[in-house]
Amino acid sequence: MPYEIFAKKTVRLGTPTLTFSKLGQVAFNQTASRVLKDAGIEWTLVLWDADEGKMAFQATTNERDPRAYHIRYNDKGNGATFSAKTFLDHAGIDYSERKAIPIDINPNQELFVEAKVPDSLLKKKSQQDRLLAEKVG
Repeated sequence: MPYEIFAKKTVRLGTPTLTFSKLGQVAFNQTASRVLKDAGIEWTLVLWDADEGKMAFQATTNERDPRAYHIRYNDKGNGATFSAKTFLDHAGIDYSERKAIPIDINPNQELFVEAKVPDSLLKKKSQQDRLLAEKVG
């Protein structure tokens, strides 16, 4: 049997990434969480573009907004998370396995994080729904 290259499941330190945990959480790696914490971002709104398979996060200071998610920073400074199971289910994102997704992060912009969700993480139902919407629209 020929050799095959083993693909690491983690991304090198320095590259801002997010992952979806098996519990339905959005997790930022150490690099991303440091940027967010330094900017004082504690609450976020989640935006979803189903046509493009892209997600974005918008900071908010209104913790009473029922749409807002609270970002929890790990005490050791090695990451941050927020629970987003209902969003992941709504968007049809498969979170059964952790997979790091590179993100564009800029805390000085309205959408402080933007990311393209790989097609491999979009459940077939969502892909079929998008194709149907393209045919109808």
